[in-house]
Order: sequence, then structure tokens, then C-alpha cells
Amino acid sequence: MGLIMLLAVSVSLDTLGIGMAYAVSGIRIPWSTRLIIAFMNGILTLFAVAAGERLVDFVPDELFRIGGAAILIFLGSRTLWNALGENKTADYDRDASHVLEPWEGMVLGLTLALDSISAGFGITGYGRTAYVFPFLTALAGGVFLTLGTRVFCNLRRINGIGGGILIILGFLRFFCSGS
Repeated sequence: MGLIMLLAVSVSLDTLGIGMAYAVSGIRIPWSTRLIIAFMNGILTLFAVAAGERLVDFVPDELFRIGGAAILIFLGSRTLWNALGENKTADYDRDASHVLEPWEGMVLGLTLALDSISAGFGITGYGRTAYVFPFLTALAGGVFLTLGTRVFCNLRRINGIGGGILIILGFLRFFCSGS
């Protein structure tokens, strides 16, 4: 369960950076939009976990373990690479109102959920514990997005930490067979 919690935190750290980037830019993210973003993340991740668990019946466990490890290592490497490179935040405030409206939050929510969806496939084979992951990613994403609107620090370090955690979790998944 501890690995699932650590994974949820690591894939959600980018929401902290997004919250900070928008706060610095003077763009407000209302509670309704934050809830939509967190809900989308949780629901889409739940679908990924459920789909992965359905595939377990047809794909050997060893292949899922290796595939899941590869997904986590790839996500971590990409996150770490982005943290070391230019740290640009896409602007989802399409109407330039300086308020991220719920419909704009849906697009941002989909984008932020992509890592969680991939990680959801990556933890296939963890059994019922895997179904806690979507709830934890939604919760962590919502909390981090809210904190991000209030706290300012180095975005690269935050994303770098998340990338490092994902890589470590991937290697643990690769070398350990437990669930």
C-alpha cells in the first residue's frame, strides 16, 4: 500500500507545479475547476486500472510486471528530463480571463491525468490495492493543486523529485515480484 501511495504522490506532483505556475501568472483556479480536475484524474485512472486488471486474464503476469516497470521508468525519465530542461507551462486559460473556467479545467484535467493513466496500467497485477490508486491520485492532485496556488518554490526540483520516485518505483517493480 505504501508503494501505491508513493506512486500517487509522485504522479500528482506536477499539479503542484501547475498550481504555482498559474498563481505566479495571476490566473485563479476556482474550487469548482479544481474539483473537476481531481475528479477527471481519478475517474480516468480508475478506467485504466480496471482495463489493466481485465487484461491480466489474457497476458502473463511476468509480462505485466516488466511492462509496468517499463511504463514507470519511462514516465519517471520523461518527468526528470522535463525537469532538467525548459520548464514551460501550457496556458489553458483560453479566454484570457485570468480565471481557469471549468471547461478549461477539463482540458487541463485530461492532460494531467495522462501520467496517472499510464501509471494505472503500470500497477496492473497489484490486485484490489490498485483500485485505491485512482482515489489517491485524485486526492493528491486536488490537494497539490490547492497548495500550488499558495506556495512558491522551484518547480524543477519538485518535478525532478517526482521523476526520481517514478524511476525508483519502476526498478522496484522490475526486480520485485510482490504486490
